[in-house]
Amino acid sequence: MNEIQREVETVEGTLDQVLFLNDQNGYVVAMLKREADAGGDRITIVGNLGGVEIGAGLRAHGHFEKHPRYGEQFKVADVEILRPAGVAALERYLASEIKGVGPALARRIAQYFGESLSDVLDRESHRLREVRGLGAIVAQRITAAWSDASGLRELTVFLRGHGIPAVHARRIHQLYGRGSLQVVRDDPYLLAREIHGIGFRTADTIAEQLGIPRNSIERARGATLYLLERMAEEGHVFAPLAYIVNQFSSGLEMDAELAAAAVAELAAAGAVVSEQLDDDRIVYLKNLHEAETNVARRLIALTRGRPIGPKLVECAMAAAIKEASFQLSIEQRHAIHTALKSRVTVITGGPGTGKTTILRQLIAGLKAAGIRATLAAPTGRAARRLADTAGHEAKTLHRLLEYSPDTGEFIRCEAFPLRTNYLIVDEASMMDIELASSLLEALPPQSSLLLVGDRDQLPSVGPGSVLKDVIVSGLVPVVALSQVYRQARESLIVANAHRLNRGHAPEAANGANDDFFFFERASTEDVIATIKQLMSQRLVGKFGINDPREIQVLTPMNRGPLGTQALNRELQELLNPGGRELKAGDRRLREGDRVIQIRNNYDKLVFNGAIGRVVAVDSERNALTVLYEEGTVKYEISELDQLALGYAISIHKSQGSQYPAVVIPVHQSHYLMLRRNLLYTAITRAERVCILVGARNALLQAVRNVDERRRWSQLSERLRIA
Repeated sequence: MNEIQREVETVEGTLDQVLFLNDQNGYVVAMLKREADAGGDRITIVGNLGGVEIGAGLRAHGHFEKHPRYGEQFKVADVEILRPAGVAALERYLASEIKGVGPALARRIAQYFGESLSDVLDRESHRLREVRGLGAIVAQRITAAWSDASGLRELTVFLRGHGIPAVHARRIHQLYGRGSLQVVRDDPYLLAREIHGIGFRTADTIAEQLGIPRNSIERARGATLYLLERMAEEGHVFAPLAYIVNQFSSGLEMDAELAAAAVAELAAAGAVVSEQLDDDRIVYLKNLHEAETNVARRLIALTRGRPIGPKLVECAMAAAIKEASFQLSIEQRHAIHTALKSRVTVITGGPGTGKTTILRQLIAGLKAAGIRATLAAPTGRAARRLADTAGHEAKTLHRLLEYSPDTGEFIRCEAFPLRTNYLIVDEASMMDIELASSLLEALPPQSSLLLVGDRDQLPSVGPGSVLKDVIVSGLVPVVALSQVYRQARESLIVANAHRLNRGHAPEAANGANDDFFFFERASTEDVIATIKQLMSQRLVGKFGINDPREIQVLTPMNRGPLGTQALNRELQELLNPGGRELKAGDRRLREGDRVIQIRNNYDKLVFNGAIGRVVAVDSERNALTVLYEEGTVKYEISELDQLALGYAISIHKSQGSQYPAVVIPVHQSHYLMLRRNLLYTAITRAERVCILVGARNALLQAVRNVDERRRWSQLSERLRIA
């Protein structure tokens, strides 16, 4: 049911009892005892409270609502957490919050100090030992807890004064402890680096209010890291110092000379790495520099290892040919033989060029030769498709490497490597530099590696372009498949993908038996109307599609009239207009909605690009449950920024996935993103039918635009050194 806009109300009182507390996000169900002049009654309050503690004074803003099961309760939208109010409140605080202090001891402490108790806790905590029966250990616990809680209260008030939600206070306090407020005051830019959800701009506003000059070295350090992280989000592994200098003067209104000083300080602290490249310096975030150099070092080491012996290669080759249900082409035999005799190999090719056949026969050959093969892919969908087509178990790279939520790292590493003799990675174009580094670190030095992918697709969502860099380097043998086989040639999807790569516009006759269509529409309104008709009526019941959930809209951009955000609002109202919902910012997630995970969550083992469906909404606990193909995952309201509606997703997010039906808006409103490899990637996601909707001139612009926006990376150069 949609939330009705209500007038904000305010209640004040003392937190008297906590009925439920989620330690991860601060969500609380509690009893608040109101002040005497407000009736002195107890009311139920629910919501996210930063720094909750029994006996604390609260000023909560929100509204009363009638819960169908629990009756009237006050739903908190915002809260100020005050000091425990009065001796009675302090007594309750001590009895309920401090280990070793029961009701009787708390009463003796309160009676002994009376109204001066709060001052004693603040400034003379050594006097607690004056209370009969209060030992040194318990006194230390009280002192530490009071100091710790005071730090959280002060931090919460400070952050709220700068427009930062209280839920962030708990996370900051967990990270920096009782000195959190001073840490934030000294360098608010730490927040942007350490706390997800607080960006550089927010930290910059706080810094300005604290009187930190715009040309301070603190701001320069924060700005440098912000720029490097922004570049990493755009796929770059490093940034030229000249770029940072330019951004300082043009975008951030800072003295350009500060850039070099900030980089030097950050390099000395180990946060970044700076190297000379030609006439400029380049700057890496430390983790990306480590990843790039590690990938280069380990790939070079692999190529220098001993390959599979000639007799085993001959045995495996014979078995691969024998097990084939049809005669392998010369190109396919060459690919299999190269993959067997080389320690590291790349096989690349577009749709219909037989990559799956090659993998299936290669695995048969390896099995006959007694060589253990392991199959993996970057995403769950890609891994399942690989397993189905190759007839062999396949895992996602994250599951293969066995991520541990306890340590925040992969279990599989150099000290505890994978148990394999031959690793095959499909959809390798999706593998970013950090994931490639972790994989190679866990690969036994005597193993062989085969990277399979389509070099004409978009690069990974994360930093780097590993597959292309390996191909360009010339370090390893590359088999580029070019022959399109008969069954694939009958598909217009496959034919048009290859036409596009040759610089020709896709062909669409819009025939009844075709699998590729182009519906020309001029205005954005007409494009949206056609997409809605396709989703709700025209495609359902055709091409074996029985449910709109089998149709995926892929669009080049997130913003704009035909971006993911606008299209998802339209499609949600069309396909799932009602039902229980949670509101997260300006988004509403409803039971039954298709959603997409938009960043990796290693603790939940759900990764960027995973698509699921909301199967339950718990309005009482402000949480929801999403069903993915791997299982269900629960999200608290503070975690909903990890999810977005998934009726329409960006083409980048679709990599590694296949959908029965794909609908692609192509319009001049996408002019910044109309590129050939983007359209090629979108078309090749379709299994049964692909439909373009939009303007022909926009389609032709995408065909002509071969600008791939090369990513800044030094991997290919590091590999050439071998």
